[in-house]
Amino acid sequence: MNRHPRKCTVKALMSSLLLAACGGPLESGESPSEPLLDTRESALCAGATVSSLSISSISAYGGEAAGSGAWSVTFPADGIHLDFYVDGIKRGEQDLRATSGRSGTWSFSYRPVSCGVAHSLELKAYPISFLSTGIDRCQTSSPPSASATFSEACPTSTLSCARTSSTEITCTGNGTGGTGSPYTGQWQRTEQNHSTGSYYQSGWYTGPLTNTFYCPQGFILLSPTNSDLLIEFKARDANGLESNALSQSYPCRF
Repeated sequence: MNRHPRKCTVKALMSSLLLAACGGPLESGESPSEPLLDTRESALCAGATVSSLSISSISAYGGEAAGSGAWSVTFPADGIHLDFYVDGIKRGEQDLRATSGRSGTWSFSYRPVSCGVAHSLELKAYPISFLSTGIDRCQTSSPPSASATFSEACPTSTLSCARTSSTEITCTGNGTGGTGSPYTGQWQRTEQNHSTGSYYQSGWYTGPLTNTFYCPQGFILLSPTNSDLLIEFKARDANGLESNALSQSYPCRF
């Protein structure tokens, strides 16, 4: 026979209150709550580094740059995040998973890039882990990087002009190099009238490789020339790359 029924009741009540305050006992198979997100990210990034990053090739053709290379990371990372910069401006990014151990390859292309000038490609890399909940990227203020320069030669052009009548100048231009034929002509005419001070410029326009321009011939005593005609030509290749401009000037009577 229990001699202290009231004391037992108090103990049972206190035990129930403590269990309620602590969330109750764990059910069968239930695990403790997961750590906070920032703690988990810190654990995943601990020791994860980009151990190598390289640019194997980079070139440009037809106004498009294309490059490739390789990378590797250390445990626990199993992938890499790459940011691609062309001439200092971010032009793309990739999240890549390791294909062999903790390493892999990358490839990247971008257009347009101009011909005749040097360009730069820079990669910045961050180790990442592919999780069932997504991708965890390890940020750093000084990520590993790799860089290289590249360029593409522009086409070159030729231009020859001759007066074919008292009112016309006929010009023929052509192109070589670049990405090859067919070449099209880019023309511009500029007129400067010295008597009136008037000025006219057509702007660049597409035309045949042979073009004719109106330019009346002046006569020294009766109607001397009062204007200059500037004829400019650029060759455009099959992929739209353009040569530097060539020009010839003629006196006219407008």
